[in-house]
Amino acid sequence: MFSRTSRITSSLRVKITLLACAASFATALVMSGLAYLRTTEISLDTAIESLAGESRLAALQFRETFRNLGNDATIIAQMPPIGGIIRSRGNDGVDPEDGSLTAEWEQRLATIFTSVMRTHPSYNQIRYIGVADNGRELVRVNRIGDRFETVSAENLQEKAGESYFRRGAALSPGDVFFSPVTYNRENNQIDASLIPTVRGIVPVFGPDGEIFGMIVINANYETVLAETFRTIELNTDTFIITQAGDYMEYTADGSISRLELASNYTRPPPAFLSRLQFSGGEAVLAEPDSIKYFVDLPIDDRIDHASLGIVISVPRRELMAPVFRTQRQGLALGAFLILLSSIITALIANQLTKPLRQMTREISGARSTLRPMQLPVTGDDEIGELARAFQLMTEGLQENEVKTRSIINSVVDGLIVVDEFGNIDSFNPACERIFGYQPDELTGHSIAMLLPSHADPSGDWQPDLSAPGGIRSIIGIGREVTGQRKDGSTFPMDLSVSEILLNNRPLYCGIVRDITERKQVDIMKDEFISTVNHELRTPLTSIHGALGLLKIKTAGSLDSKSQQLLELAHDSCQRLTMLVNDILDLEKIAAGKIEYRMETVEICGLVCKIVTQNDSMAEARGITLRRCCGIGATDVRLDQNRFNQALVNLLSNAIRYSPEGGEVTVSARLGEDDHVRISVADHGPGIPEAFRSKVFDRFAQADSSATRQEGSSGLGLNITQTLIEAFGGSVSFETEVGQGTVFHLDLPICPRQEDAA
Repeated sequence: MFSRTSRITSSLRVKITLLACAASFATALVMSGLAYLRTTEISLDTAIESLAGESRLAALQFRETFRNLGNDATIIAQMPPIGGIIRSRGNDGVDPEDGSLTAEWEQRLATIFTSVMRTHPSYNQIRYIGVADNGRELVRVNRIGDRFETVSAENLQEKAGESYFRRGAALSPGDVFFSPVTYNRENNQIDASLIPTVRGIVPVFGPDGEIFGMIVINANYETVLAETFRTIELNTDTFIITQAGDYMEYTADGSISRLELASNYTRPPPAFLSRLQFSGGEAVLAEPDSIKYFVDLPIDDRIDHASLGIVISVPRRELMAPVFRTQRQGLALGAFLILLSSIITALIANQLTKPLRQMTREISGARSTLRPMQLPVTGDDEIGELARAFQLMTEGLQENEVKTRSIINSVVDGLIVVDEFGNIDSFNPACERIFGYQPDELTGHSIAMLLPSHADPSGDWQPDLSAPGGIRSIIGIGREVTGQRKDGSTFPMDLSVSEILLNNRPLYCGIVRDITERKQVDIMKDEFISTVNHELRTPLTSIHGALGLLKIKTAGSLDSKSQQLLELAHDSCQRLTMLVNDILDLEKIAAGKIEYRMETVEICGLVCKIVTQNDSMAEARGITLRRCCGIGATDVRLDQNRFNQALVNLLSNAIRYSPEGGEVTVSARLGEDDHVRISVADHGPGIPEAFRSKVFDRFAQADSSATRQEGSSGLGLNITQTLIEAFGGSVSFETEVGQGTVFHLDLPICPRQEDAA
């Protein structure tokens, strides 16, 4: 009995099994402890990230509140009474457009102010302040309790001495300015009601482009914040803080404190207030008994002080309570499973896991040495099948990786992969050649290294790709931007970005192409076209005039053949003049130098007038022009001369391609989304399928020989599209080969003056 027991306890298999169980148990305990600590750290990070998300959402809600204030001021600044007051004041108190008096326009504007304030309880005042007369108020409406008071002319004040007036007078068109929070002032004195006030200011410009005045909305800052708090419905202690140190507190039970101004604290401010840094970022404020998350969200990036801080505070024990409970349960369950698995593993793991251990060794060795793997592929069980499948998959992946890397390394365009924080993950050799950096100089650094830090002097659009959301804003859009090489030199480049997900992690793949040579060629081409056109225009004008005068002087005195040649020369000179004018228009459009005299016109009358003016062109070709205006008086905003040019281009095309004796129909009807649609329909040969994508390209001609015989330059549709888009509209077409073509001009409808009033 002793001998048998001795053999069992001395067995090497038993010793290894016992040692494996003990080692497994000890390892499991150590790993469990480490996992416990790591889980605590990760759980805390997760909880903080959740808190950060809640803070960001709250911050965005507050910024939206301020943007709504700016939008209201912007909308009011575009109302008809604003322009009516400007016109009437410049015309002895009478509006030259509709005869309204200044007082009538002011009363209409006061009505609008009252309507806006009625729907926004936080708005205490809305004013229309002129820059003349020392910043005198032109129209002002005050909230007094539940009623509204339009201030009489003798009680209007001069505001040129206020700092917000000076900032508002320096704004550009389209700008919005939010003043610092101060107590409301009346007649240069702080109002006794001590209302903390923020002002949204939008400039108003006159027809001459000079600033005429500004719209100023005074909002009760305390009410604005309280309304936003109630909208968000938070269940945590939350503070809203300005850079000046003003703050308001919202507690988890739903109560809201009064706004505390830094200039007049009525109670000590929170201790963490002195630790906040307003730099457009975020921060975790860890305290012994609580975790606070701070988000600095600029309301307007153009204004230094227009920034709000959101601080959400959660007790540490409340934040971590679910985590600790889950960890305790996990540790208990893990200990039990470790013990059970150790016993089972001691009995069966030795033989069953031998092939797996071999596979593990081979795979680990292959990752570190890149040598071919020798897997147990000869086995006829599931492990053998797994080994064979894994080896086939690995070989395929290695082959694909080699192929992909070869393709990426050989492409001539730069390929940059950037993470969601704007840091460079990887790039191909073409990027090394384009930018002059080595891989270790760029990997892990911000993509801002490849972009100039200063504003683009040409005024072209230049994205801030390193800013939050900067890369996402150009996904799927090809852009021409300015790049910067390692030596500091800049160059133009094409950039297109696509988004990919790798293990639920967003990455952004950018394709970069150096277009320096192409830009130089474009400049040379534009200079050549400009020179040729300007050199041709003057002699062409003289030749055209001389031929016209010769036709008149020789009428009836030349034989028919000579007269025909003279008329052909005169017509050819006219077409060449039109071509030169079209090319000069294209040059102005490309250089951004074309000027538009925008005005509100009745579209049906304008269209009928243009069609009537071109009846003779249609009659010369035996074409009948039909007009069909199925809408009432409808106003649009455009440049009449440029619209005439755009519509005549469509008419001339329709007449040119219509069969002799045919018909061209010009119609106007109401379209979708408050647009009016002007259509020009012909019954010509239609547009071939292969040419439809190039219809609006420069010098585009479906059949060059035919169109040139008809006098077409291939520029009209490109010019038409550019002009209509400048009016906020669009150009489209419908066509069927052998049946004809219909071109549509869609223009936004403007509210009529009497309706707006």
